[in-house]
Amino acid sequence: MKVLLVAATTPAFQRAFANSSNLPNGLLFIGAMLEKHGHEVQVYDGFMDDRTPTELAQFKPDVIGFSVIVGPNMEAAIDYSKQFKSLLPGVKIAWGNVSPSVLTEQTLAEEYIDFAVIGAGEHTMAELCDHLEKGSPARLEDIRGLAFKDTSGQVVINEHRPFVRDMDELPDPAWHLVDAARYRELDLNTSRGCAFHCAFCYNDSFNKGSLGYLSAERLIAQIQHLQKTYGARHIRFNDDNFTFNRKRLRDFCSLLKEKRIKLTWSCDCRADLSAEDAAMMSRAGCVSVTLGFETGSQRMLNFIQKGITVDQMIKTFWLLIKHKIRASLYIMHGFPTETAEDFKATHELLARLDNPYYLYNRFRPLPGTKLFDYCIDHRLINPPETLAEWPEYMMQYSNRINLSDVPDSMINEAMAHYLNTYALNRFRFTLKHDPGYFRIILTNPRKFLREVLSLIKNQIYVVKSKKHLSGFAVSLKEAHAKLASKPARGIRIHEIGECINN
Repeated sequence: MKVLLVAATTPAFQRAFANSSNLPNGLLFIGAMLEKHGHEVQVYDGFMDDRTPTELAQFKPDVIGFSVIVGPNMEAAIDYSKQFKSLLPGVKIAWGNVSPSVLTEQTLAEEYIDFAVIGAGEHTMAELCDHLEKGSPARLEDIRGLAFKDTSGQVVINEHRPFVRDMDELPDPAWHLVDAARYRELDLNTSRGCAFHCAFCYNDSFNKGSLGYLSAERLIAQIQHLQKTYGARHIRFNDDNFTFNRKRLRDFCSLLKEKRIKLTWSCDCRADLSAEDAAMMSRAGCVSVTLGFETGSQRMLNFIQKGITVDQMIKTFWLLIKHKIRASLYIMHGFPTETAEDFKATHELLARLDNPYYLYNRFRPLPGTKLFDYCIDHRLINPPETLAEWPEYMMQYSNRINLSDVPDSMINEAMAHYLNTYALNRFRFTLKHDPGYFRIILTNPRKFLREVLSLIKNQIYVVKSKKHLSGFAVSLKEAHAKLASKPARGIRIHEIGECINN
């Protein structure tokens, strides 16, 4: 059976994020399992692939699987699904990932969607394709993790599939299904789930608090393959919390040293590292970490259920800096109940940390999170009733609608400062706290030049964006229209990532 796996996006967002796009690792895991079951697979990553639905239809897939989250991705998935149904009569379309898992009934209310995959999709998609091709499993009802419409049009949601705790049982991602060399950096997903319960995060509803890992040995084997096949010198680990399993972290760092693997790496982690952790990671090649601070207000940390203190965050940050690991921060604001004093506390924390790199995001109430339910219960939002309404919902809550008690004027002033100092602060912080980094001018001048040019380009773009401020930042709709009229240049929109790339 022929299967097309799709990560769709709109043309404007393709132009905006092509230079910072990650490998579609979820689809590559599913593609590997489908190939293991004997199916023929193609992967379309809309951020890196210029083929149109008409061109993709020439593959003549029997099943098309979409990875879907709310936002522009969903807008494109809707459009592509409709086009494929027109181009390929009889094709079966399945939607998976977080949105179809938490909006299952709403997803299957659309006539252009035949199946919804709930939770991880490897085994469910493989069994679905086996059923459609060979009649085994015999009934759709026998496929755990699947939802579908019966002959009367009623939605049937099957028993959920058990969480994959031992990721070593999965085949390696099918990297050969994309042009991996085109991506800015290679990245790996080496674990699933999260042990914590942040109220703004989807993990509680999607992974049900479960955790799964690749072993350190399997992780090393994947790295060696990427180095041998693609010449990987740096790898980004996209796990929600790469360092949570300390034993695996120790084993991984030890194996890198034992096998003399020359690699630099970066990851996201929680701000609860010890001095020993930071030293070990640095010795093993870790060059940057992004920490989910979100806020500098202890009251707000408690409200969003981070389970961490401001003092822990400060301690972890300076430990990383001490060991020459560049530490970026995820900062979020606009939470319900957040006050001007809470907002000030966040910026006071940034000042105490000598104004480090940070990525600025406004809170968006996402389906499947506890804060989404809170906003509904307190009549702060009117959630969309159809899939087509979600992209506009995301644009509004990303940029215009303020659910907090922080005055818009205060938010706008902070954003203007962020835009004006985006490049300068990052250069200044590195020069002050890690001057040795600038040895790259001699050791890898091309890489340094690329990073400087990228930083300058991003600074120019975000400064120009100031004139479009409306409530908080650049309206995604305005940015979408602006980018759509320009030639593809790989410009990123407003949360642009780390200033000095790995």
